[in-house]
Amino acid sequence: MAHSLKRFSGSIGRTIRYKLNNLPLFQKMLFIVLNNVFLIVVLSLLSLCLCAAAYNRLLYQTTAGNLTHSAYTISDSLKSIEAVSSSIIAAPEIQSSLSDIAESDDRAAWTNANKIINNSLQMYHSSVKDNGVSFLMIQNDHFHNSTYTVWKNKLSQESLQAAVRAAEGKKGAAAWIPADPGSNALLMSREIRKIDNVDLSHLGTLIIYVDLNQIIRKANAAAAQFSDSQYILCTGNSRIYVPEAFSREEIEKIVSSSLEKYQTLTLDSHSYFTVRNTIPDYGMDYYSLVSYDEITRTLHSSMAFIFFMLFAGVILIVVISYCLIRSILKHFNILIGKMDTFSRNEAALLSTKYDSDYAYRKDEIGRLHQCFERMTERIQHLVNTNYVNEILAREAQIKALESQINPHFLYNTLESINWRAKAAGNREISLMTESLGALLRAALSNKKSLVTLSYELNLIQCYITILQIRFEERLDYRTQIPEHVKDALIPPLTLQPLVENSIHYALEEIMETCYITIMAEAIPEDACDSTPRLRILVKNSGSAFDDNLLELLRTERKQPNRSGIGLLNIDKRIKLLFGDAYGLSLYNEEDCAVAAIIIPYCTEEPVSC
Repeated sequence: MAHSLKRFSGSIGRTIRYKLNNLPLFQKMLFIVLNNVFLIVVLSLLSLCLCAAAYNRLLYQTTAGNLTHSAYTISDSLKSIEAVSSSIIAAPEIQSSLSDIAESDDRAAWTNANKIINNSLQMYHSSVKDNGVSFLMIQNDHFHNSTYTVWKNKLSQESLQAAVRAAEGKKGAAAWIPADPGSNALLMSREIRKIDNVDLSHLGTLIIYVDLNQIIRKANAAAAQFSDSQYILCTGNSRIYVPEAFSREEIEKIVSSSLEKYQTLTLDSHSYFTVRNTIPDYGMDYYSLVSYDEITRTLHSSMAFIFFMLFAGVILIVVISYCLIRSILKHFNILIGKMDTFSRNEAALLSTKYDSDYAYRKDEIGRLHQCFERMTERIQHLVNTNYVNEILAREAQIKALESQINPHFLYNTLESINWRAKAAGNREISLMTESLGALLRAALSNKKSLVTLSYELNLIQCYITILQIRFEERLDYRTQIPEHVKDALIPPLTLQPLVENSIHYALEEIMETCYITIMAEAIPEDACDSTPRLRILVKNSGSAFDDNLLELLRTERKQPNRSGIGLLNIDKRIKLLFGDAYGLSLYNEEDCAVAAIIIPYCTEEPVSC
């Protein structure tokens, strides 16, 4: 029974593998994507459940951190008020006016001093209005100067005297005390002492009435996430600030039950998150409360939004994956089409509208297309090369048949002419005969595919020798070639047709002297080209090449003559031997026609040459 079950399960596994292996590539990739999406969704849901549990544990800390920031906002507001108070008690106009009142009994001087004090207080009051300052007051032995004329409606005489006593106890430092009970206000008082000559005598007392409602609103604005939070401020058993939203009993319950730094409280069937802390530098305890009902609703809304985004993300992933897979497989289908075409006709030129894109792509698809294109080009190149070589070989056979003359008979005849010229003392005829013999021997006897540059130069020297006897001073031939370059290998009879072309188009067409110069240099390998190259220049004066002459000859837009066929033949031979990166180029430079040859630099005949 167990054996049968094992065999049955193995059969099912083989069937599944067989079907999967024979699925189209599109369905395989889509199947992989859908499996991954399913796993991601399952893992995301599990992670979301774990995150929700962790969120419930960390929510207290996060909320407490946001609410704690409001304590620093309240502290900053109180510090800015202290900074302004320091400017007030040290202001020269305040100091001088209070000194005039203390040291003089002149009523007119008092009136003028009071006016200056009131104007100064109004100016300073405008700078601290945003920090909850309702009014500023300076009390001295004779007057009360205040920016609020009916200050007695807000400040009782008992609170005023308590502020004065607190300032005396601080001896010039800022003293903070609660204002009248239920006012939700603070009083800041500072003793004003005479600064001139370090007298430090008592001149008066600065009292600042601070409305905490405005500071609390500013703190709520700083904690924008919990802008509806409520605050309770206490010093010991005194309640400095209590919100109207809670009754006295609820306030006492909050203060007495907030033993932990943060916790939740239930008041009137509503849950509140409570943070207890101390305002830095002022020793006041504050209790910040935010509705926990809203946080719960926010949490539920966030969870619903996360589920919606997860569902929408799955749909979006499936749609995008579908489109991307189709876009990728499209290029494979194009490659398969190319292969089918090439398999039917390997000589066909395989080109599509996408080829230009594949040439610059660096991914695997681009590399596949590029490798296939290189393979087809290589095959076509081999086919064309063999075909061209076969044609050239047949042309050579025909030419050999047309000029079927025994080379030895020709050499012997020239030797006889040379011997008779020497016997007759005719040096020029002897020199021409020797040079012509050397030319014919090189042209008919050399069977090598490559010869040294020095061999080619000797051949050209024989050719120039014959022409110099003919044209005398009108032909100026020079070479500028380093000795170490002369061992480089080049195709035979490469430079002689170029010199012959210079003679034909320059020397035979003008009456002035024709200057012909052959130069060569080795170009070392660099970062762009790892193969050293040899550059040979043949320059001549008295003529100029047409623009794009080789291209015009190739496309038969210019009918070639004998020299034009020779130029095309040189370029074709170089490309067949070394590749399309090398060849012949024609251009004009400083009233000279220049034929430039670029070939690999080598002194032996390896495969690469």
